[in-house]
Amino acid sequence: RSGRSMRGLSAAFGRDPGYVAALLDPTRQPRARPTPADLLAASEATGIPLVTWLTELWAIEPERLADELMTAGSLGSADQRLARLSPAQRRLISQLIDALAASAESSTGRQTTLKPARPSLRSGADKA
Repeated sequence: RSGRSMRGLSAAFGRDPGYVAALLDPTRQPRARPTPADLLAASEATGIPLVTWLTELWAIEPERLADELMTAGSLGSADQRLARLSPAQRRLISQLIDALAASAESSTGRQTTLKPARPSLRSGADKA
C-alpha cells in the first residue's frame, strides 16, 4: 500500500532487512510484533496513518481508540468543547461552519440550501 518494499518497510521500522518478510511469512518462526514506537516511525516514513498500523498489526479498532480518547478527556465531544465558549464565540463558530459549508458546496458544484447550524451552536444550549 505504501509503495515501499519489504526491506524498505523493515528499515522504516528500524529493524533488520528481513523483518517484514519474516513477520508476514507463516512458515517462519514468529517474530516480535512492532512496538507502538516502531509503528509511529513506519507511519511517518510511509504516510500510512498510525491508526491503520494499529488496526492491521495489533487488531486495535479505530472506534476503540476514539472511545478511549473521548473517555480520557483527550478530545471531549464537540458539545463539551462548545459549552466552554461564550455565546459570542459559539455564534462565530456557527458562522464559520456556514461559510465552510457554502465553500464546500460551491467547490463541488452542488447547489443546495444551507442548513441552519445546530441549535446548540446558536442558542448556547448545552446537551447533557
